[in-house]
Formats: sequence, C-alpha cells, structure tokens
Amino acid sequence: MMSSSRGYSENMALPRFISEEIEVKLSESPGLPESIVWRGREYRVVEIEGIRRFVDLKKPWWRRRHRDYFLVKVDTGETFEIYFHRGPGRQYWVLFKAYEGED
Repeated sequence: MMSSSRGYSENMALPRFISEEIEVKLSESPGLPESIVWRGREYRVVEIEGIRRFVDLKKPWWRRRHRDYFLVKVDTGETFEIYFHRGPGRQYWVLFKAYEGED
C-alpha cells in the first residue's frame, strides 16, 4: 500500500540503485530527515520532495514490513530516495536510490 506520493514523478532521471544503511539526523518536526550520513559524509537535506508509505498487508500484522520513503534533495544538488524500516525486528534507515541531474 502506498500513499502520499507527492513529488514522485515519472519524468525523473533514471536512479542509481544504492541500498546501503545510513545514519539519519531528524529535525524538530516529527520524523522528518534533516541530514543523512552516507559513507562518512554528511549531506544536509534542503528539500523534501516527496513522502510515501509502504505497508505489506499480505502478512499477519506482527510480521508486516512498514517503510516510510522520503525523496530528499540535498545540499550537493543530488536527490536521494531514503526509507525508514520500522518493523518487525530492528529499525534502520537505508539510502535506496540516488538521482543525479534530474529535471
């Protein structure tokens, strides 16, 4: 199930698949990423271009995957798609895709 797909456009450049765990620093707003740390470098989020949620409703509630996806533009001009995996098991952030030179 996906919702709140603002900002996700079919006209975006093809992404580079990353799928690496990252550290995310959150802003004062509940749960919104302020910066990400990937491969030892910190990237400041300058704009959140989209938010969507994935919930796997095919599994029993105690085994469902819940992921909140964020499409973020960072201070280098790149756009990253990141997600927060929140269950079951441990919770963590992932840099899923990188978009370079879109528009």
